Amino acid sequence: MVGANSPFKASAPIEGPSLYNPDRANLFPLKWGDIARSHGVASLARSNRRQQRRFPLALKLTYTLKSGQHGSGELCNMGSSGLLFQCGHRFVRGEFVKVSLEWPYLLDGSCPLQLCVQGRILRSADSGTAIATMKYEFRTARKPLSAEIPLAP
Repeated sequence: MVGANSPFKASAPIEGPSLYNPDRANLFPLKWGDIARSHGVASLARSNRRQQRRFPLALKLTYTLKSGQHGSGELCNMGSSGLLFQCGHRFVRGEFVKVSLEWPYLLDGSCPLQLCVQGRILRSADSGTAIATMKYEFRTARKPLSAEIPLAP
């Protein structure tokens, strides 16, 4: 604590130019209390179960379970830590699943891509199936049949 006999107390007022300019006080209107309050809000935001941003995407997908069962569905959203999709099947929590997504962009403007995701089921309900991503990779995919066979004029 700074007191009369404290070694941290300045013996004389600091001389020289000040960084504080009252004419520019409105350019940065935050006060220390505001910063402390915003820090408290940030700590509340961290209590959200999802720490990474999700991106809404509507892409077709196929899935394969470890048992060999497979099916198809549609992606709702995805982020770096997981994805959410809709399908007619209900999964068991903790089950291992492989998902292949038809990626909407072409490699070098001509080669279709698939995003292959491996993960575990976090939940499965009417709202969709959530997967925690364990591994992912992009793979080249077959060109659609219509692109392989040229149409006669």
